[in-house]
Amino acid sequence: MSLQEANIKRQAKDLERNLKGVLHFLEDTYDEFQQLCRVFNPKRGYSPTAARDIKEIYKTASAKIAEARSLQQVLRSKYKGYVQVDTQLQREFEELSLMYRKDYRFFDLNQSEWEREQRVRKEKAFPLHILSHLYHIYQESPSLPSLVLCFQGDFSVLKEIQQRVSLGDRDTYDMTDNEIWFCLVGVTPSEDSILRSTLIETLLEGLTGKVKGLALKANKGEEIGEEVLRAMRRGLAGLKDGEIKIL
Repeated sequence: MSLQEANIKRQAKDLERNLKGVLHFLEDTYDEFQQLCRVFNPKRGYSPTAARDIKEIYKTASAKIAEARSLQQVLRSKYKGYVQVDTQLQREFEELSLMYRKDYRFFDLNQSEWEREQRVRKEKAFPLHILSHLYHIYQESPSLPSLVLCFQGDFSVLKEIQQRVSLGDRDTYDMTDNEIWFCLVGVTPSEDSILRSTLIETLLEGLTGKVKGLALKANKGEEIGEEVLRAMRRGLAGLKDGEIKIL
């Protein structure tokens, strides 16, 4: 055997060892990965740490599987004739790849279902009371001005805001753990800058905690509908704590 052939054979053996090392890594990691996927149940308490660990392990395993396939391809092409293709090793890689994909799919479906339920639950928490109240008011008085307020933040802060708002006979509010809505009927709002300053001074002054808000000025009932209120909620996502935006 020539020196060149010996070097080629040594390189092929090195690649084989690397390939087996990847296989051992995947085998050693799989039991932990499978356990994490199988016990992951957001309905019993969502664990961001577990979800992150599952995704990181799967990302690493996928990269290792891609590396193994690349090594196999090099051995089959460049080093053909110097090493014998280990078909058993190849089957083991494919089986592990399938097992990883299957367990990750179980986790992904589980998490996706939970996220869907959270979205549905949030939609159900939409202040239908506020919407129905507005419809009722504007059926009677289509041109009556009104002011709709929405605040999101710490419950204790929202509770304090609720106590600071004096409601009239035609006014109403709706409150959840992290959100409160007010419908103030017959209010003729001032200019945006003045209204913003007034709301901050009367509702937020002296409060410690996270809270932000939106105010919608409406002159006609047709200006307010479900999609308008949903747009208010979406608009809150772009605000900073302590900020009030006027629409």
